[in-house]
Amino acid sequence: MNEHQKNRFSAALRRLAGDTDLLCCMASMVASDAEEVLAKLTRAIEAGDTASVSVTAHQLKGMLSTFETDSPVTELQELIDAARRHDAEATREQFQSLEPQLSELLAEISALQQRV
Repeated sequence: MNEHQKNRFSAALRRLAGDTDLLCCMASMVASDAEEVLAKLTRAIEAGDTASVSVTAHQLKGMLSTFETDSPVTELQELIDAARRHDAEATREQFQSLEPQLSELLAEISALQQRV
């Protein structure tokens, strides 16, 4: 694990008592599934399916909260809330601002799995 990864995932490492092998192992379990869930979320948002957006965003939030408990994971709750209000426009706007950060986090999680 390089210094950037240690800094990026320092809170996650603290929660795991500094076990980098465990964090990397968890990354290998989550990375591909999270990519699929993000793609499913994107499709639901494009379709205006707020019920699916709510469920899928909640699932993604749970998967990513192992690695990050701040931004962008915290902003997923705003997306979930907008979807639960059936506000497709707010959901779409929230996702547009959030998606680049989520993609970056997923890329960093994917990079962790290469240690396994």
